Amino acid sequence: MKVKHNKKRNIGLLFAQLSQSVSEAMVEGDVKKANNTLKVIKRHYTPGSELFKEFRLFRAIMVTSVPSDTLAASIISEAKSASRKINAKALTQQKSALIKDINYNLSESDFYSRRVSDYKTFATVQTLLSEWRRNAPDISVVAKFETELHTHLLKEKKLKNIEEMKSSEVNNLVVDIMRKKLEEKFGAHLSGPQLSLLREYVFSEDDKSAFIAQLTEVKNNTLISIEQFEKSCTNEIILGQISNVKEAVHSLSTLKADDETLSRYMTLMKITEELKSGEDNG
Repeated sequence: MKVKHNKKRNIGLLFAQLSQSVSEAMVEGDVKKANNTLKVIKRHYTPGSELFKEFRLFRAIMVTSVPSDTLAASIISEAKSASRKINAKALTQQKSALIKDINYNLSESDFYSRRVSDYKTFATVQTLLSEWRRNAPDISVVAKFETELHTHLLKEKKLKNIEEMKSSEVNNLVVDIMRKKLEEKFGAHLSGPQLSLLREYVFSEDDKSAFIAQLTEVKNNTLISIEQFEKSCTNEIILGQISNVKEAVHSLSTLKADDETLSRYMTLMKITEELKSGEDNG
């Protein structure tokens, strides 16, 4: 029995292919492509959406291992019940929006051709999720694929369990991409404080108060380092420029949370490190 599977509407498969696209872009050093793909993920795999609900259910089925036939049957029953609570109409619209976003904003002719390991299981899970929601599911299809899913659940998994797609996986990729971009500007590697500021910026999401507080600390530390350097500096030319530097630092805003502000404060941290290094060497 051959069952038609629309891989463009397989929510787990799409996420795997999007993740592959980000990884490939990072390896290639294509920051723009990686950021564009991450934006697609964050726009559509949004907590609370029907698409995200199906994705979490999909992932739970994929990574779960159970020790007995009875428990496997129970998991399938619970998954079936959960799938029927998802608004099918809204889900269809949200998947169409995701596919449109991929087609128009990523512009990769071979995007859907990416090979994903365990493709058969991806197809099995999505087919069941879709059939379970139908008013009149195909009994022969459900029976065949539930048997395959039962076998899958009994297998030991090596996949990591992702409790929330919301930020852990995506935000770690953001950190890696932004670190690569910033390292091109600031040198071979970021210092511990710089990486800490970067992570605060990425993970703070809607509440940027902690990030802004860290900017204030960086600004104050920089001004202190400049004043200490001024006291020990004997070069008249450099001393003549210090007041301008202090004024420029004072004028920097600590109320904005954007890429430009992050870059400016990374520069301040670099200056502070160099000033302290000069003092230590002196």
